[in-house]
Amino acid sequence: MIHYKNKGLLSSIWHFHTGPTAKALLRRLVVVAIYVTIVTIGEMHYTDLILKDTPGPFLSAMGILLSLLLIFRTNTAYDRFYEGRQAWGTLVNNCRNLAIFFNAVLPEGDTASRAFFAKAISNFPFALKNHLRDNPGVDELDMVEEGERRDLRNFDHKPAGVSNQLWVKTEVLYREGHLSESQHINVNQHLTTLMDVCGVCERIKSTPIPFSYMLFIKLFIMLYVLLLPFTVVSVYGYLTIPAVLLTSYILVGLEMIGEEIEEPFGLERNDLPLNQLSQLIRVNVHDILQIYLPHVEKQAARPGFTIMT
Repeated sequence: MIHYKNKGLLSSIWHFHTGPTAKALLRRLVVVAIYVTIVTIGEMHYTDLILKDTPGPFLSAMGILLSLLLIFRTNTAYDRFYEGRQAWGTLVNNCRNLAIFFNAVLPEGDTASRAFFAKAISNFPFALKNHLRDNPGVDELDMVEEGERRDLRNFDHKPAGVSNQLWVKTEVLYREGHLSESQHINVNQHLTTLMDVCGVCERIKSTPIPFSYMLFIKLFIMLYVLLLPFTVVSVYGYLTIPAVLLTSYILVGLEMIGEEIEEPFGLERNDLPLNQLSQLIRVNVHDILQIYLPHVEKQAARPGFTIMT
């Protein structure tokens, strides 16, 4: 995700067009430019198609319909992006609350349990992040003591494995009398929230925007761009080329932005900064439980543009 503080217009425009999405957009505009140039030259010097007599209101109506579809498409994509960010915001708060709870109920001398919960709670966001990115590795996870749970490598669903560790350890503390019944009920709500967040993220990831709807918008945009130069060449002449390019830049650009943000858990520039959020949770949890973290990778958005993943 791009974190920006620089409000300069020119630098913002330049930075946007250095990304892969903008480069893909520019490649498509090159194809449009070649097509429009051929149509413009052919219409002005070699042939005369009846399409140039298309009534202006018809083209305007087509443009309005396409604009409405693109607005709905972009809003739908942003809703998915924002729902993913809300889910991770819930995860940040819930992990902090879990750490505060165990810091309050565990004896100060029980360093083993404190270390266990500091590692296990902070493991969950990393496990969820890797799960959403189809990365089954456990390199970023802290291995807690053997005998407390199954090894995380034995779990296909790593977030469920981490949650299982927390549930088992909590039940052990309850049976040993370290947690009262009311405390046990309260902490169960926080533990349940972990997998609730995981379920929300999995739903977003596994339920894309319907293919037929996405394909229809793409075909509509292509048809509009193909017809546009024929309908305006008699009025604009060679200015048809920049006019159609500008229109294509807006229409195709909005569609590509919608494609980019509808999957918020990936590694593209405008996806959610899951690495940063996971690291933030780890630092906060260890700090609350007073467990020393020997190495912390701190990421800060400096003036200008910084890409967080």
